[in-house]
This record gives sequence, C-alpha cells and structure tokens, in this order.
Amino acid sequence: MKLATVRASVSAALLAIAGCGSASQPTPTPTPTPTPTPVVLSAPTPVSPNDGAIVSSGWPTLTVNNATRTGPAGPITYRFDISSDSGFGTVSVTGSVAEGAGQTSFTPNVTPLPTDQTMLYWRVIAVDAQNSVQSAASTTQSFKESNPVSAAARIASQQGVALWPGAVPPGTPGQATMGNGWGVGNLVSYDGVAFLSPSLDELQVFDCMDRGMQPQAAIDWMHGHGYPTPAAWFPQVAVIGFAHQYIALINGRWDMVLRAGA
Repeated sequence: MKLATVRASVSAALLAIAGCGSASQPTPTPTPTPTPTPVVLSAPTPVSPNDGAIVSSGWPTLTVNNATRTGPAGPITYRFDISSDSGFGTVSVTGSVAEGAGQTSFTPNVTPLPTDQTMLYWRVIAVDAQNSVQSAASTTQSFKESNPVSAAARIASQQGVALWPGAVPPGTPGQATMGNGWGVGNLVSYDGVAFLSPSLDELQVFDCMDRGMQPQAAIDWMHGHGYPTPAAWFPQVAVIGFAHQYIALINGRWDMVLRAGA
C-alpha cells in the first residue's frame, strides 16, 4: 500500500473518532436568574386620636405606627385621608408626609374648621412610589369635632374652661357683638383683687345675649339654671355691672371696661 493511501486512511479514522467524542458532550445548563423579592407594605396601625374621640379647638394630630415591609422598599410616605363619609366616597382633607421614626403624624391645616359636633373619619395608606406599591388602608377611625361656635365660647376655650358645663341657653349665637376690652389677661381691680379677664360669668352673660336674650333676661336665665353671677343691668345707661368690670353697649357693640371705683 502506498504511503499516501495509508495516511489518508489514518486521517479519516481520526476525524471519525473526533466526531464521535464531540457528539457525546452534554449541553451546558444556563444559570437561572434569581426572582426578585417583591415589595409588600402592611397597613399602618392607627394610634391617636382614639376611635370616637371628641376633639376641640381645631384639627387633631393624626398618628399611626409605621407600616412593616418586605423586599427592597424605597422611601415610604403616608397618605392621610379625612372624610365625613365612613366609606370615603368623598375625601374632605388629604395630605402626604414622609415616614417618621417608628410613627408618622399629620396635622391638617385647612380652614374653615369643621362645624361643631361633626363626625369625621380618617384612614392612612403607606406608599412606596419608587416601586409603585402601596399598602391596604389602615383601620378606619372616627373623631367628633367640638369647635367653639360663639365668640364667648372661643375665649372660654382659650382660658381652658367650659363655657356651659351644665345647661346650655337656647338660641343661635351671632346676635351680639363684642367691642373693646375682651382680650384675655390678668388684671387687678380698683380694690386690689387680681383676676383673669374676662370672667366666666361675663362670658356667660354675653353668650346669652349673643343668642338673642335681652340683658336682664340673660341674667335671669343664669340665676334660674345654677350659674352664679353678681351681674346687674342698668338700662338707663345700657351697662351691665360685674364684680370688677362692666360691659357697656356703645355704638352697637359691648365694650368691656375695668371699674375705677365702687
């Protein structure tokens, strides 16, 4: 056999062997891509005010315990909704605040204030805008507004006292006007007695007149319903005298004046 023929036969055999070895190699399995952990936010938990609380002198501060979260959450904000409808068909007030440390709070800054004795409902939703995720709404809570509805009630609230701890006079406030001298302050009477002005009974008599009573009728109503007052009406000069001061009807307004003598 010629040398060239032998070499050709050997080369063909080697190629056949190489082809068989290549066919037996397994195909590499691709490395699976890890599934990202989804971001999940729990509903915030209301802290205050307590459900059914009565709040006065403005809006309450609403506070929740922060939502727990799983996954790589981004910055969390909290949306507070307030409505006169427990189903939140209409949202009266809404506001979003950044997450606080452990708890998050929101105080509405909306005027006018809700009318007296209005029942309102609130809820909170945690929002991760970066991941387009939000929590379920918190448990709905309620509170009742007790905003003073008259000039005398607002001053009594400022002093930290109840204008009418018992019976409340009839009528709708808004029928009398306060003039000068009604600012809250510590005064000294002509005979050396320190007192807080205006006194509670001065506020009560004015509130009765603000509800439509004439001065003597206001004094009589107070005496008849357990509210003591030394008030005396002097119709000839349109003045109501009290222990340390008097209120005088001047140009359609009731001015408060510190007495200069007995």
